[in-house]
Amino acid sequence: MFILALIAGIILGYISKGTLRNLANINLKGTYLIIIGFIIEFVIIMLIQKKVITAGVITYIMNVIMYILILAFIFVNKKNKYIVIMGVGFMLNAIAIFANGGVMPVSSSAIETIGFSTNVHTEGLYNLINSNTNLSFLGDIIPIDFIGRFIVSIGDVIAAIGMILFIVKSMKNTI
Repeated sequence: MFILALIAGIILGYISKGTLRNLANINLKGTYLIIIGFIIEFVIIMLIQKKVITAGVITYIMNVIMYILILAFIFVNKKNKYIVIMGVGFMLNAIAIFANGGVMPVSSSAIETIGFSTNVHTEGLYNLINSNTNLSFLGDIIPIDFIGRFIVSIGDVIAAIGMILFIVKSMKNTI
């Protein structure tokens, strides 16, 4: 979804008379924090998909570290309202994940809507929503079936909106 948000941001940036050159003027602090955070997420997913680890204590600790890094990045860039919007989205995802033992709840009806397998345990850090799920409304419940097929959460949508606005404003050099 974030690649689509990036593309949408660039298209909207051009429509609003922005230029990619202005993206070189972005002044963000602690970009290494967000990069390391997303590398940790990528490593977790790869290790689970290769069956090296399963969702549990190790992935929970890695998620804690990842979200601390993301939160630190948001904090050091708190003057940028678009980064804060993205951060709110990321933190909503973190709340859903940590309220459910380190896994993101996912809607079986959303999975069926886009034709995915309901065997979510092999796909990463997910668990089907059931009667024991906490804060299920923050989970992956929104099926997307255009320009790709995936399921997103309210947090993903908010983070994507923040990213689009950030790119548009940066391309217009108004940040």
